[in-house]
Amino acid sequence: MKKSYVSILLTLSILLLIIIALPVAAQDATPYPTQTPYPTQTAYPTFTPVGEADAPPPPPSDDNNVPDGAVEDDNGGLKFGDPDVEWAFANQSYLSRYPDGMTFEIDVQSSAGTIESARVVFSHAPRSQSTANADILNSETGEMIAEWDHTSGNRPPWLAVNYYWEVTDSEGNMYRTPTAEEEYEDTTREWLRAESEDIVVIANGLPEDALEMSISAMQTQRETFRAAWGDLLPFKPHVVLFGTRDVWEEWQEGIVRQTVIGTTNLTWGATVQLVSGNDLNDMAFGTVPHEIAHLYQAWFAPVGFSSGWMLEGNATFFEFSQQYDYEGRVRNAAAQGLLPPLMNGTGPNPAGTGPDGGGRWGYDVGFTFFKWFVQNYGLEGHRELVELLGSTSVSRNEAFEIITGLSVDEIETQWREWLGAEGPAPTIAPTWTPARLPSPTPFMIPTQPE
Repeated sequence: MKKSYVSILLTLSILLLIIIALPVAAQDATPYPTQTPYPTQTAYPTFTPVGEADAPPPPPSDDNNVPDGAVEDDNGGLKFGDPDVEWAFANQSYLSRYPDGMTFEIDVQSSAGTIESARVVFSHAPRSQSTANADILNSETGEMIAEWDHTSGNRPPWLAVNYYWEVTDSEGNMYRTPTAEEEYEDTTREWLRAESEDIVVIANGLPEDALEMSISAMQTQRETFRAAWGDLLPFKPHVVLFGTRDVWEEWQEGIVRQTVIGTTNLTWGATVQLVSGNDLNDMAFGTVPHEIAHLYQAWFAPVGFSSGWMLEGNATFFEFSQQYDYEGRVRNAAAQGLLPPLMNGTGPNPAGTGPDGGGRWGYDVGFTFFKWFVQNYGLEGHRELVELLGSTSVSRNEAFEIITGLSVDEIETQWREWLGAEGPAPTIAPTWTPARLPSPTPFMIPTQPE
C-alpha cells in the first residue's frame, strides 16, 4: 500500500510538471536560427554614369542607327556637315594599361582641312558614355592620341570598352569612326575567361568551376528572366570574380572598406565580386543571378525598383540556389506575430536585423512577397509589373493594385495569411522581443560606386 501511494505521488508530480511546462513552451517559440548573411552583401548601387560625355551623339532617326543629319560612308563611319568631304582613318589602336588606364590612338584626315579637335567616346554598357580628349600630334597627318587615366574614376578590370572617335576639321565638319570593341583587360596576371549566350565570366585566383557554374546558372535562369522582364538585356553582363583580396583592392582608389566584397553597376554593365573558394556554389547559383537581376531592374524599370525590400527581395527571387530557407525564416516570424508591415511605408530595411537577430531581413521578407506574387499572378504578372513601373506616372502600390485587382490592404493581408500570419498588417512595426534572441550575424554595409 505504501509502495502504491508513492507511485501515485510520483505520477501526480510528473503530470504537474507537464502542465506547468506546456504554457511556457507555447509562449517561448524557438526563434528561427541565426542566418549567415548573403555572401556578397552587395547593396544596389546608384547607377550614375562616370565621366558622362559633354555632348552625347544625336539620337538615331531610323533602324540603321544613322543620326539625323549624318551620312554613312563606305568605311561605316558617319559624316556630319559637308557630305562631299572625304574622310580617311588608319593606324587605329587601343591599349589597356590596367590598373592605370587606357590609351587610344588613330590617324584621321579630312579633304576639307586640317584636324582641329578630337576625342574618344567610350562606354562599358548602353546608356552610359565617357570621353577622353585627344592630343593632336600632327594636324597634317591627323595623328592623335587620347588617354583615360584610372584617377578619373574607379573601374575594375575586364569591363567592355566600346569606343569611337569624334574628329572635327578646320571647316567645322565632323566625322565619327565606326565603333570598335575592346576590353579593359588586366595583362599583369593570369585570368580565366568563358563566354556564353548570357554572360561573360572572368576570374582570377579561382578554379574553372567558378566559370562553368556561373554560366550554367544563367543558362538555367535565362527563360525565367526573359518571361519576367519581357526580354533579355541588350548586352552581355560581365561577371568579374576575384579570388584574392589584393587583386580586388588594386583597382579601388582611396580607403577600401574591408566589409565590401561586391558591387554591381549598370554603367559598367557588370558585377564584380570577391569570392572565397569555399563559396563557389552559392556565388554561381545565388550571387550571380541575384546581381544580374539588379541590372535588369536598372535597365527595365530603374525608378520602380527603388525601395529597399522590393529591390533586394525581387533580386533574391531570381536566385537559383538559396543559402538557407529564406521562406521558412519569414514564416517562423509570421507564426510568432512578428511579420512587419510591407506595403504602407518603407517596409523592412534590407540591412536590418530580423526577430531572430540575423541580418538581411528585408531581403528575405521581400523574397517571400515576390514568391507569393508570382505563384498567384505568374511571370506574366511580373512582366506587367515591370511595364507599369517603367513609367514614372505609376507608383509601386498602384501597379500592384492594377495587376491584382485588390487594394493595398487586401494584397498585404493575402500575403500575410499565405505566410501563416493572422489578421491585417499592423500600422506600425511590432516590437521584436523573442524569448531567446540569438547573437546577430553582422551585416556588411557596402559602398556606392562612383
